[in-house]
Amino acid sequence: MWVIRAVLVLVLLLLVVGFAFNNSGPDQKVAVRLEPLFANYVDVPLLTVVFCSVVAGAVLSMLLFITIYLRLSMEVHSHRRRIKALEAEAAILRNRPIEESANLLKGADRKPGGIKSPFAEN
Repeated sequence: MWVIRAVLVLVLLLLVVGFAFNNSGPDQKVAVRLEPLFANYVDVPLLTVVFCSVVAGAVLSMLLFITIYLRLSMEVHSHRRRIKALEAEAAILRNRPIEESANLLKGADRKPGGIKSPFAEN
């Protein structure tokens, strides 16, 4: 499925680049001012400015995607570890004899805290 999507994106990109080259002219030049951080550029083709903007947006999107992906993969890893621990605990509780569990619950009403057990003998 990812191959089909990659091919479609490549075809779309080629169509956009072809459209841009067919519609560019010698008089389509702009001045790019990046004063506080970088130098200023004069008479830059509009196609170059648009292409650089698309590349910058793609790189920024990729960086954001990577950070989200890493955070979610760490959450999945911790949740899987928690599931294993809970399954192990459930297996231990499942294999425990019923009499032992009833005796543990009977001892709960003798603990300070006043929790009454339904299994306690009156």
